[in-house]
Amino acid sequence: MKFGSPEILKWLLLIIPLIILFIWMHRQRAARLARLISSNVWKTIIPGHSTKRSHRRTVLRLLALLCIGLALTRPQWGSRWEEVKQRGLDIIVVLDTSRSMLAEDIKPNRLKQAQWAIRDFVKNIKGDRIGLIAFAGSSFLQCPVTIDYAAFTMMLNDLYAGIIPRGGTAIEQALKTAAESFDAQSEADRVIILITDGEDHEGDPMRMAEQLQKDHIKLFCIGVGSVEGELIPTQAGYIKDRQGQVVKSSLNEGLLEKLASSTGGFYVRSAPGDLGLDRVYKLGISGLQRNEQETRLAKVYEERYVWFAAAALLFLLAEGLVRPLKILMLLLLLGGSQADAANWTKAYKKGDYTNALQALESITNQLPDIGSYNRGNILYRMKNFQGSEKAFAEAVSLTENEELKQKALYNRGTALLAGTPQMTNAVMDIAAQAAELFEQALDLNPDDPIAKQNLERALNLVVSDRIRTATRLITEADQMLTEYKAKTAKENYTKAKTILAPVLADFSPDSREAEDLIRRADEQLEMLERALQETRQEMETAKQSIEVYDYKKAADAMMNDSPSRQLAFDLDAKLKEEFERLIDHNQKIINIVYPPKQPTP
Repeated sequence: MKFGSPEILKWLLLIIPLIILFIWMHRQRAARLARLISSNVWKTIIPGHSTKRSHRRTVLRLLALLCIGLALTRPQWGSRWEEVKQRGLDIIVVLDTSRSMLAEDIKPNRLKQAQWAIRDFVKNIKGDRIGLIAFAGSSFLQCPVTIDYAAFTMMLNDLYAGIIPRGGTAIEQALKTAAESFDAQSEADRVIILITDGEDHEGDPMRMAEQLQKDHIKLFCIGVGSVEGELIPTQAGYIKDRQGQVVKSSLNEGLLEKLASSTGGFYVRSAPGDLGLDRVYKLGISGLQRNEQETRLAKVYEERYVWFAAAALLFLLAEGLVRPLKILMLLLLLGGSQADAANWTKAYKKGDYTNALQALESITNQLPDIGSYNRGNILYRMKNFQGSEKAFAEAVSLTENEELKQKALYNRGTALLAGTPQMTNAVMDIAAQAAELFEQALDLNPDDPIAKQNLERALNLVVSDRIRTATRLITEADQMLTEYKAKTAKENYTKAKTILAPVLADFSPDSREAEDLIRRADEQLEMLERALQETRQEMETAKQSIEVYDYKKAADAMMNDSPSRQLAFDLDAKLKEEFERLIDHNQKIINIVYPPKQPTP
C-alpha cells in the first residue's frame, strides 16, 4: 500500500487525544448524572439512557473520523502500466563511506547527516534521473540512474561506513566509476555530486576532473566535516594509525574547490542541519538542460480513498441506528399481537406463570431470542431450573444483540447454580460450567457487579467441592495403607493431586488448605516409593550375600516381613513374584539359618 498524501498520516495521531477527551467527557457526564440521580434507578427514571449505547456511538464516530483521515491520505494499492515521456537530468551522487565519515563533528555523524540530506534532496528532483556510487578505498555502483526514487532511497539507506572492505579514500576511482555509469546516448546535462570530507589517499583526482570537463560532466563538491578535524569513533574507542596515535579526520577544502571549479561546478561546505544540497540544486542544477527521455512504461497506482470514505459513511449511518433492546420490544408490540404481549406480561406480574407461558408462544414464534429469554424467566420462577437453563441457552444461540446475550448468559449461570443440589458429585462440573457462563457475561458487560458476585460464588463452589473430594480420597487412601492396599491408595493420592491442581493454578481461594492436602499426598507417595526402593534393595542384598556365602545376612533379608515390604508387593506384583522365587530357590539356606521348629511330642 502507498499513500498519495503521506503528510496527512501524522495528523491521524490526533485521534489519540480525541479518544482520551471522549473518555473524560463520558466519565464527567456519568459523574454529574450520578449526583442528580442514583445509578440504581437510571433505567426507571431515564428509560432511554444507556451507558453502553453511548460508548458504542462514540466508538462509531471515532472510527468514522479515522476513516475520513485515511481517505485524505489517498491510499493506493493495485496498479496499471501507462506510457509516459520523462524529461530530466542525469545525476549521480558519489558518497564517501570510509570510516572517517563516522566522525561526529556533524551530529550524529558525517555519513548519517549526508544520507538524511540526500533523502530530502530527492524530493526536489522531479523528473531527473539519479544514481548512487559508494566509495572508500574502491568504489561500486550502488544504484544505476533511475527515476524510481523509492528504490534509490532504499539503496541509500542500506549504506554504512565500512560497506566497502578496502579502507582509505580513492576519489579518482570513484569519479571514474560515476562517469562510466552515465548513459552515453543521453543528450541531457550530466551532473556528479561528490560528498566527502576531502581526504584522498590514492590516485590523482585532478586528472579525472580534466576528463570530466572534456566529457561535459559538471562536478559539484560538498565538504562534510570541519577544518579543525575530529576523532573517528569505533566500538573499541577511536581509530589509531600504525604507530598507535589517534587519527583525526579533517576537511580538505582545497582539493574539493579545485575539482569542482575545473568542471564548471562549485564547492559548498556543509554546516550542522544544512549539508548544502539545496544550494547545489538551486544555484547549479536547476538551470541545466533537461533531456526528453524515451517513452517508457510507468506503474500508476490506483486511488482507493473512496473505500475509506464509504466506510466512514457506513459508520455514521450505524451510529444513528444504534438502539437499545427496548426498540426490539417495541417492534414486537407493533409487528406482533399486542394482546398476546399484554396478556403474558400481565400474567407474569400476577404470578400466573402457566398462562404467561401460553401467551408467550406467539411472541416466541415471531422473535425467538426474546421469546426464549422470557420463557427462561418464567420457568425459573416456576422452579423448573433445568428448563430455564435450556431456554436461556436457546436465547444465547439465537440472538445477535449483545445486551440480550449478556443477560441470558448471566441468567443461564444462575439457573445452573439454583438447580444444583449442594455437595453432590455433579456440583463441580455444573459450578464450573456456571462460572464460565458468568465470565462470558462479564466479557460483554464488565461492570455487572451481580455477575461478579455469582462468578465468585460459582468458583467457591468449585473450589469447595474439589477440596472436599480430595480430602475424601486422601482419607480413604490412608485407610487403605493400613490394609496394605498400596496400589489403590496410590491412585487415590494421585487423583487427589490432579483435582487440587486447578485450585492453585486458576482459582486461588483456599489455596492454603489445598497446599496442605497436596503436601500430605506427596508425603504418602514418597513413602510408597521408598518402600519399593527398599524392597528392591533387600532383594539385591540377599542375592549378593548368597554369592559370598553370607547366609545369615541373606536369610535375614529374605525373611524380613516388614509393612513396607507388604506395601511394595501390592504396588509391584512382578517384584513380589521375583522375591518369592528367590525364597523358594534358597529355602535350604533359610532352613540352615532358621531351622523349622519341630512339633512338640
